Amino acid sequence: MILSESLIRVNADGAPAQIPVTPGSVTHAMLADLLHTDVTERLRVSVNPLQDAYGAVLCFFIDARGGDRQLPANPLGTCLYHTGCPIYGDLIFALCEQDSDSAAVSGFDRTQSEQLRTWLDTDFAAFLHE
Repeated sequence: MILSESLIRVNADGAPAQIPVTPGSVTHAMLADLLHTDVTERLRVSVNPLQDAYGAVLCFFIDARGGDRQLPANPLGTCLYHTGCPIYGDLIFALCEQDSDSAAVSGFDRTQSEQLRTWLDTDFAAFLHE
């Protein structure tokens, strides 16, 4: 039984933070509020470092108009995007259904959160600053 979940935010300066959420409570409106925007964009991470994702995929959400709003570039998001095009502003990691049409989003349990932080700390240390 999962008692708590969390999302992981990485701001443009590379500072990661855990955001506690109630299981089943993550909505697109909540993500928009956390990103201080009205339009989010969901981007899928090409790998999933989580051992027990239960069929879900690792995604991150961004402000879809971050560039228009002149938010600072997020080096981690830009690296994960794999196109060379910058990602602007904060990003929030979450789990999403594999079906791209599904709107279901959830947070990470404690083990998943630790696995994600270990992966980020190991593979993307140059982009993170505590």
